[in-house]
Amino acid sequence: MRKQSSVETLSTNDFKNNSFNWLLYARYVRGENTLCLELVDRLQQDADNKHRYAHYIKGAMLADAGRLQEAVEKYHSCIRLQPRDPDPLKQVAKCLYKQGRTQLALEAYLEAEKISKHPDPDVYCGLASCAASISDPRDVSWARAALSAGGGERAASLLAARLLARGDTKDALAVYEHAVSEYSCGADTLSAAGALCLRTGLPRRAFQLLGEALSQQPTQHAAALALAAMLLQHRDEDAALARLKAALTAHPDCVAAHSDLGLALFSKKKFIAALWCCLRASWAAPLSAAAAHNAGLVLLASRRPASAFCRLASAAALNPRDAYTVLLIALSLERVGDGRADAAFDRACELAPHDALVRINCGGRHARVGRLEHAAREAGVVARLLEDQPDAHLASSLATLMALLTEAGITIQVTEPDETYTAREELASDEV
Repeated sequence: MRKQSSVETLSTNDFKNNSFNWLLYARYVRGENTLCLELVDRLQQDADNKHRYAHYIKGAMLADAGRLQEAVEKYHSCIRLQPRDPDPLKQVAKCLYKQGRTQLALEAYLEAEKISKHPDPDVYCGLASCAASISDPRDVSWARAALSAGGGERAASLLAARLLARGDTKDALAVYEHAVSEYSCGADTLSAAGALCLRTGLPRRAFQLLGEALSQQPTQHAAALALAAMLLQHRDEDAALARLKAALTAHPDCVAAHSDLGLALFSKKKFIAALWCCLRASWAAPLSAAAAHNAGLVLLASRRPASAFCRLASAAALNPRDAYTVLLIALSLERVGDGRADAAFDRACELAPHDALVRINCGGRHARVGRLEHAAREAGVVARLLEDQPDAHLASSLATLMALLTEAGITIQVTEPDETYTAREELASDEV
């Protein structure tokens, strides 16, 4: 109230001399919208609606309120008063980009680049974002220019994203490392860098970056999901559950968080809660193959093979090349006594002939239906695969299978897996 009364006592000459831009800016950044609008109106009234900075501030307030078209009109008023100023033109481009008018935004950024007196990283970052939307997302020229002009964290994130679109993971990782070491990065950049480290086989560095992201923003769901995945791999279900619950607090409708929470509860043998989380993820994203796969897995473990088959069939329709989904379909069909289980097991082996988990399940199927010679051959193949990729759980299952086959008088020989698996039964055109 004190500042409002001081504005009312200002002289007309002071307004004409633009001596209160500082007060206009201060009220805008402090969020004093009512006082700011009153000052804008007073300035425009006194300056015959030609106060350029008042137009600029009102445009910023309208843009913050989501009234983008009105903000564009205010920025155009600034441009008419001073055509050589690139700042209003940049704001026009930002509003157009938010409206989805990407081509017009690109033209506005190009015009701002022409009249800029020095390389502007904001302009180059805007050009990189627009070019990625309407042309080639793998073009890195504008993003590199933004980084060279001092664009900092934003430019580095854009450049890394463009490099990943080109498949250049090594350079993208180097850009993220440079950004983390040179700039004070936010939680989004740290989580993206951590997720990339996790995908490239650097779990320690990923854990460090994801931890930094969560220390800055505990509800950063991307970092929480990636860190929860790491914790689940290391069998730390309680810590993973805590991270996933934090992610769901910030984003209650996050499908990936619900699905991962269901898997974490499933690993703790809490089948009812796990089933509810996986089904909720599947309902929220009916076109997600991963969500349908996880729901089918939990249903199968809960001894509901018919319901599991329905979910798994949906997942296979969305991603027919996933061998594990087809394997779970085969197990579901076997448990309901359907004769098409053999064809499903053969299809899973066709998709992943060098996967020990798939082959040992196929061997178990042969043994259960009395095809002991085929089971012995699959056991030999699994034994050879486990020599290259040891797995204690699969080795225990293989030992059990081999012991049963030996009791039945079947000789087992370690054999190399075929490059291609030949199915014993052809599938119909409408079957997976």
